[in-house]
Amino acid sequence: MTFSRQETLLTTGLVFLALIIGWVTGAFGWSFFAGTLIWSAAQLRERTRLIRWSSHPLKRPESENEPWQETAYRLYRAIARARARHARTLRQFRNLRALTDSLPDAAVIIDSHGDIENLNNAAQQLLRLSATDRGNHLGSLVRETEFNALLKGQIEGDLIEFASPFNADKRLEARRIIMDEDQVLILVRDVTELNRLLSMRQDFIANVSHELRTPLTVIVGYIETLMNEELDEKTTHELVGKLLSPTTRMRALVDDLLLLTRLEASPSPSAEELASVDMGVILNAIAADARMLSGGRHDIQLDISSRAHVLGIDSELHSACLNLVTNAVRYSPDGGPIRISWTAIPSGARFAVEDRGMGIPREHLSRITERFYRVDLAQSRVRGGTGLGLAIVKHVLKRHNTHLQVKSELARGSTFFCDFPESQLA
Repeated sequence: MTFSRQETLLTTGLVFLALIIGWVTGAFGWSFFAGTLIWSAAQLRERTRLIRWSSHPLKRPESENEPWQETAYRLYRAIARARARHARTLRQFRNLRALTDSLPDAAVIIDSHGDIENLNNAAQQLLRLSATDRGNHLGSLVRETEFNALLKGQIEGDLIEFASPFNADKRLEARRIIMDEDQVLILVRDVTELNRLLSMRQDFIANVSHELRTPLTVIVGYIETLMNEELDEKTTHELVGKLLSPTTRMRALVDDLLLLTRLEASPSPSAEELASVDMGVILNAIAADARMLSGGRHDIQLDISSRAHVLGIDSELHSACLNLVTNAVRYSPDGGPIRISWTAIPSGARFAVEDRGMGIPREHLSRITERFYRVDLAQSRVRGGTGLGLAIVKHVLKRHNTHLQVKSELARGSTFFCDFPESQLA
């Protein structure tokens, strides 16, 4: 043991004091015994202080004796470092917990027997688990054959997709990840929307292929006739004229696809792109076009009671309004009225197209703005159109801070309208 300077001075002083007292009294033994008692009492006092401090080690040590003080401070610093490490670990754990709880995917940690050790908030929503389910077997709480096989490691690739046992409309994807010998991480995510988008993409490709194949087949047929047969000039002119309709249809489809792609990919228009658009001028031109398309078969009425201008892009607003009016002409029976209006409302101004056509079943209303979605596909083919009009309308209106609304009754007609807020009016 290394003695400190303070300890050495105390011991030396006691020895000299014992010698002096022993020389004066002649009782060296008792004087040394008394010195030893004093030294022991001092050590006992420091030991008592150390024991008293150890019951509250977060306070600074009280010891005044250097060896005891050094020992106490060594313990004090070790405890402080351990507390700092513990605080950092706890902070990291809380951050990790907050991170996992903010994930949209369910994360469940199970042991080698399949019992739940930990889970995040998404697991409570997707798998209907709760904090009280810790310690229970995950397979007994989520009763699905493939999922249970995944928990046991019986699925090749450790990845499955299955219907949610709690909601038949949802599709879930589960993945098994081995963390160590005693722990396995189960990740589950909702892939319903992803599957819907994949299905929409496949349907879109199929629809585009179908829409292009029909006019192409007609064009190829006429061209083969022109190439393989000797025709007089009159017949040749007739066949060439018949190429115009399918060619125009293909061009319209391509133009609509390019416009829709541009609208979807473009951000909201900047202030520099916006101009004051006179809706009255646009609707007068559209009404004239609609009368030409109708060929006098419909009673097209125009009501412009608002003089409000819209802050927007003229060509996009014209395209959206024309699509709605054209649809009304196509889907309305001959002789039916079609009312086009631009009116003031308390919150701004409203554009509306009202017809007395066949109407739209309620179950279709939420999907009519999807690409190529048609309520009556056969009827739509007869009447023309690319099947992209309402999708274009949806994105144009979104870029102008409004949205398409529909009121429809079967056999009584439909009203398509959108409300432009005051902030969008010039």
